[in-house]
Amino acid sequence: MNNLKTFIPYVTKYRRELLVGISALIITDAMTLVVPWLIKEFIDILPEKPAVEQLTQYVGFLLLLSMVIVVGRYGWRKYMFGLSRKVEFDILNDLFKHLLGMDRLWYQNQKTGDLMSRATNDLRAVREFFGLGVLILIDAAFVIVMAVTMMSLISVDLTLKVFIPLPFVSILFFCFVKEIGKRHKAVQEHLSKITERVQENLTGIRVLHAFVQEEYEKDKFNQLNKEYIQKNLRVTQVFGVFTPTMIFSIGLAGMISLWMGGRAVIAEEISLGSFVAFNGYLMLLSWPMMGIGYVFNLTQKGFVGMERINEIFSSRSTIDNKGKVGEKIHADGDLEFTNVTFAYANNSENNLDNVNLKIIAGQTLGVVGVIGSGKTTLAQMLLRFYDPVSGEICIKGKSIRENSLKSLREYIGYVSQEPFLFSTSIRNNIALGRENVTDSEIEKIVTIAGLNSDLDQFPDHIETLIGEKGVTLSGGQKQRIALARALLKKPKLLILDDSFSNLDSEMEERLFQNLKDNFKNTTKIIISHRLSTIRNADEIVLLDKGAIVERGDHSELMKIGGVYANLFRNQELAREMEIVL
Repeated sequence: MNNLKTFIPYVTKYRRELLVGISALIITDAMTLVVPWLIKEFIDILPEKPAVEQLTQYVGFLLLLSMVIVVGRYGWRKYMFGLSRKVEFDILNDLFKHLLGMDRLWYQNQKTGDLMSRATNDLRAVREFFGLGVLILIDAAFVIVMAVTMMSLISVDLTLKVFIPLPFVSILFFCFVKEIGKRHKAVQEHLSKITERVQENLTGIRVLHAFVQEEYEKDKFNQLNKEYIQKNLRVTQVFGVFTPTMIFSIGLAGMISLWMGGRAVIAEEISLGSFVAFNGYLMLLSWPMMGIGYVFNLTQKGFVGMERINEIFSSRSTIDNKGKVGEKIHADGDLEFTNVTFAYANNSENNLDNVNLKIIAGQTLGVVGVIGSGKTTLAQMLLRFYDPVSGEICIKGKSIRENSLKSLREYIGYVSQEPFLFSTSIRNNIALGRENVTDSEIEKIVTIAGLNSDLDQFPDHIETLIGEKGVTLSGGQKQRIALARALLKKPKLLILDDSFSNLDSEMEERLFQNLKDNFKNTTKIIISHRLSTIRNADEIVLLDKGAIVERGDHSELMKIGGVYANLFRNQELAREMEIVL
């Protein structure tokens, strides 16, 4: 029930539609309940040989009731089912908004397929509960109460005898309620595994083809489906006992009604019309009683879905966003790391260890080090993908935590080694998030990013669709499109995280010259394994196990003759050997 509280505001938002839908449902049920009583009156006057006009009145009443029922059915279908769709729409929007606000630490513990399953399969279960489930629940409660009341007006004694078998249904209900909930949860969690498997296989389809793993993945997927069927069958087994037993109880009630009611008619204790009406109400009870089983199933699925969706809503980002929205960061501010220490949750050692670093506005900093030395972590701390365990990062003396995430990330242009591109056109990827960008602005940035010659090779030039994650592009083309996307922001701080690794030396030098000519006042942090990339930086720092072990410009580091100097000489020697070969 605690999970239900989260979703109640979504329903109350549409309380007018809900009230109209419930009213239409009750009116429809009320008119349906009048029909057996009308038939009773009709049958009871037949021995008196009524006039044709009187019989016609009953027929007219039945026709009028039918018309009201038709309109009522349309009303509750429109407003009850329509409400559930609107609730689904609002929850999905809020869920997506919440997911976009979660930080990287949270996503590291999540699976994409599971999140997709919660946003689709679990949300559908919630929608069915708020639509069809609530509808049947209200319908069943109203019909049962009113039908039993009408039956009691005809004969209290017969009503009590008819309901003798029905307590068995309640016993079954309470016996199975927890078990059905557990089994439904197992089904929906397993469906998440299937969704995750499909998503992972489609994303990595080229790897599967390259390693000829198609048959292996087919077998694993087949096994997952078999397990899914088995878990569904476990739910079906419970209802295989519950539903037939409930129908059997209703059948026994019908037998008692025919036997005891028939004897009462013969003994002239009740009229024939009353006997027909009594059985009519008993038949009206059959659907709500069977509907209880169906709504019970929908309720359990809906509650499990609510629980799984609520797990996302209840999660919170560890990165606070308390800065003033709209407050921009000063463009001329120096960037400073003061005693910055950071470690990932599953690491026993620090990824950054007491880092102290100052970058003058407009200067270029080169960051080098072996894999795992903390280079990328250093860059991601600036974007506040993670916050330091201790220490502070400031721009012009002000902690970046005091700025909103929006203003901070607008201030920074970031290009990673493996950039993500969306399955749209090259132009849309470059202009990501900017609606009013002009063609001349894009053309200028395309030139700076060295993309002109590449675009000429594409059939639709810059409007060419690149496929999911840029599947039709080379690694170098992806990196330059990502560079153009970052430069179009006109960032005051540009971070290049080994983002030229797929380019040749000639293109790399050309791009750096373009950046130097067109973004003179932009502070640059260049992370690279290729030391020739950063030899002209104003300052270079060498990281090892998260700590700065060497710093200075290229000439100073070469004079020291330390790790940097050895790495540079080895790389130069390797380049010379490649040229010779």
